Parts: sequence; structure tokens; C-alpha cells
Amino acid sequence: MNCGKLTESIYERSVIKVVKTNSTENRKFYDGAGLGADCAILTGEKASGIMSGQALASGLDAKVAVRAYMAATNHVIACCVNGAASGLFDAYANMTLVVPKRLREIKVRGMIEAAAVQAEETGVPLLSCNVQVLESVTDAVAVCVVNAGVENRCDGKIVPLRKRAHAGEDIVMTKWLGLEGTAIIAAGSLERLCARYPADLVEEAADFYRYLSIAPEAATAVKSGAGYLHVLREGGVFGGLWQLAADNGVGLVVDLKRIPVRQETIEVCEFFDLNPYELLAGGSALITSPNGGELLRAFEEAGIPAAVIGHTTQGNDRVICHDGESRYLEPANGDEIYQYFQNKMGGLEQ
Repeated sequence: MNCGKLTESIYERSVIKVVKTNSTENRKFYDGAGLGADCAILTGEKASGIMSGQALASGLDAKVAVRAYMAATNHVIACCVNGAASGLFDAYANMTLVVPKRLREIKVRGMIEAAAVQAEETGVPLLSCNVQVLESVTDAVAVCVVNAGVENRCDGKIVPLRKRAHAGEDIVMTKWLGLEGTAIIAAGSLERLCARYPADLVEEAADFYRYLSIAPEAATAVKSGAGYLHVLREGGVFGGLWQLAADNGVGLVVDLKRIPVRQETIEVCEFFDLNPYELLAGGSALITSPNGGELLRAFEEAGIPAAVIGHTTQGNDRVICHDGESRYLEPANGDEIYQYFQNKMGGLEQ
């Protein structure tokens, strides 16, 4: 199997089907959450419930814990935008960090410090942080779970977070593709990249971590009455587009040239021979809207870069258009960031 999230087909047959087959109680939960839906709400008889979002990040970069924290927080934010919750309160995060034995304490301290600073800025505190040192791992692995209380939910059911987009809606993408992956690569290969590109370009790419929160665009989307919101991450923008269509039972047509990309990402991906459209894309979101133009104007007023990149359609066809030619979008087959990691482990990166 490839590194990263399981493919859709493997996940369906080896995770969801297995869980459902062996437990009627588990079946209730897996009707609400699934591949690409990394957040769900559990409610009881009282008029409140618990929302929980989770995410994972790996690597040896100083921001590995920050990346897991922001991804989990973004899932909870997206859950609220998709109309599954109201009255969010008392959000907090729990972190587990597994690190290799060879890693020095100062590196672990730096990872935790970066996450703590991010938590202070975001407003979702780190309630606990469990750190385990294992000889069997080569990279640090951070797993973050964000829990929040949710008011005004009293139906006693698992709240599904799907089927929010409809055919005939515009697809709006915020910020630029590959932000998280670009930051990881630029920060991890600073010297090599600076040998070819201007230092200011590489340093700017390494600072793309500052774009990881989707809170600004989520707030604007809510005010503008936008529809479904999907947080981009593993599999890049192509993986996100596939998941948007799969989760909502729609097709789509997307113009490749309309997908926003920074020059820094183009240069970094060209250097390491990576596909930017399949690069780790934390920090960006796909949002459907009956009127993408109006949503764009709202984003412009809020100072948030965004673009209409296509529209949803009836049926299941997922089409990418480029220079007058069309092709079908294929399921995400891993993420390009793992190809970068593999090159480093193989000695291609010094």
C-alpha cells in the first residue's frame, strides 16, 4: 500500500465494511463519519452534544505537531460551516506525539512549544500532550483530537456530515494549492533550494505554515450563506475534488488553469519532480455556492484569496479541463509529500 491515507476502495472494503459487519452499534457511527469526513457529532437526550475532529501529521519538521493541531481544528470548523452544529463552546485539543529514540529533547521541546503557541493564537487550548519515545519509528508522528461542546442538538443521533453540495453549484477554492506541503519541503530543504532559487522565495515558501487555518474563510462562508465546505489536505486539491464529489453524490467540471497556485509551490515541486495538484494542501478549502461570484466578492472584502475553479454536475463524472482538452479525474493515490520523504530517506536529499 502507498503511504498516507488508505485509498477509497481499500478503506471501504477493509475498514468500514469490517466495522459495520462486526457491530450493529458501530454501524451507527460509520453512517455518520467516513473517509474524508474526519469530524462527527454525538448527541444525547439533552440539548447538547460533543463534536470531535482528528488529524495526523508526520515528519521531523519543527511544525509537525502544529500541522496535526491545525488540521484537526480545521475539521471541526468545517463541521460547523456545513450546518451540522450550532452554539460551539468549550473546544479543547488532546495531542499524542510519538518520536524516534534518536531525536534530541530540544527538538521535542521545539515541536511542543510551536503547538502551544499556535493553540494560544487559535484559541483552542491543548488540554493534554502525551509524548512517547519508540525505537521502531523513524519520524515523529503527531495525532491531535479536538473536542468541543455543541448546543442545540437534542435528537439523540449521530449527525451525518455529508450530502451538502448539489449539482449546478460553483466550486470555490480558497488561498492556493499545496500550501502545507510547500512549507514542509522548503523548510526541510532550505539550503538545496537556495542554491537554485533566490533566498527570499525559498524563505517565503517555508513560511506558508502561517496560512494553515481555514477559520477566516469559514467565517466569511457562513456569513455569505455558502453551501458545503471541504477542508483540503492529503491528496492535494485533486484528492479534495474527488472527495467532494464522492461525499455528495455529484459530478464536477474543473478548469485546471483556474486552480490558484503560488510561484513558490511551482518552483519547489519542479525541483523535486512532484505534482503540485496532489501535494499536501492543508490551509485551503473547497466551498460550493449557488453564486460563486458573490462569494468571491465576500472573500475579497475580507482579504482572502479565492477563485471559482469549476462547478458541480449531475451524475458521477469528474472532469478536469485544460487547454481545450478534458480528462477524467482519478482517485487520489497517496500524496506527493511522501514521495519527497522517500527521496530524503533514499539519500537523494542531503
